[in-house]
Amino acid sequence: MVVFLLITLCIGCASPSQPTRFYRLDAGSNNLGPIDLTPRPGGVVIGIDEVQLAGYLDRPQIIERSSSHRLKLYEFDQWAGSLQENLLGLVRERIQQQLSAMQIIAYPWPQGLKPDYELKLAIQRFERVEGRIELQGLWTLVETDRRKIVLMQQNRLQEPIQGSTIEAGVAAASEAVSKLSEQIAEQMLRQIESEKVR
Repeated sequence: MVVFLLITLCIGCASPSQPTRFYRLDAGSNNLGPIDLTPRPGGVVIGIDEVQLAGYLDRPQIIERSSSHRLKLYEFDQWAGSLQENLLGLVRERIQQQLSAMQIIAYPWPQGLKPDYELKLAIQRFERVEGRIELQGLWTLVETDRRKIVLMQQNRLQEPIQGSTIEAGVAAASEAVSKLSEQIAEQMLRQIESEKVR
């Protein structure tokens, strides 16, 4: 009888838990189509380096800040694949849309194509906070040949979440990353244009 109870308890412990749900940041319905990476004479090429994540963000679980000093990890709601790669792809796509006259490439660079400028982006904060997404990024624009920093900025955004689900939060996170990318593109364009007239 005791053995039977132990076996029953072990079977109960081994019962399957709830399935894990996976999410990705998405640029939306806008489709750029094929991107021509062939160098154009006189054309500006911007390379986006690997996106750096703050240590607490470098994990599969989606994170919510429940207080100033406490974070909640959603064990069954996770990023599909690498969040770094997902961010890099979305940032590149959005910046390419903003700077259509330039070529925007993502790390690693295609063989034989050297960027004129390198964009280095570090995500310092990226989490749900009550009914919004908070995003903070520090980015640097480097002139490749001279290895000279020509621009360094820190951007902070808040994007409201339209709903209470994790999926609604991911949609808001995608929008926050898109807006950050657009801000970076605008600031880079002004800087590159000012470099040309010097």
